[in-house]
Amino acid sequence: MITGFEDITRPLSDDELKIVPVLCNNFKRHDKNNPVKAPVIVTGMNKYLVQHGYKIRMSQSRLRKCCNFIRSKGMIPLIATSNGYYVSYDKEDIANQIKSLWERAGAIRACANGLQKFLSTQ
Repeated sequence: MITGFEDITRPLSDDELKIVPVLCNNFKRHDKNNPVKAPVIVTGMNKYLVQHGYKIRMSQSRLRKCCNFIRSKGMIPLIATSNGYYVSYDKEDIANQIKSLWERAGAIRACANGLQKFLSTQ
């Protein structure tokens, strides 16, 4: 869990783990020419959850947590861009996604370093 974001970064629940394959199957329906945006996914998953008797509901933050799980476990090559989510087996798409993830991690690291500098001057 991430400090300050414990509720949305907690480990996936048993019910969330059960719906990960459903998410994967739905992501596989989308390619680079047909990405799907998070609000559409959340709405669709919440309908699915109600229809199948789940007590949980999907939010965009929990969707991101599920996507992190899917990628971390290497389940499918899930790509996320400003256009939405999609699956791609194209090596260039995957390499660009990896680069984007490293860049985002670097931006977060730079923020932490800046705050650490501030803290050390106090």
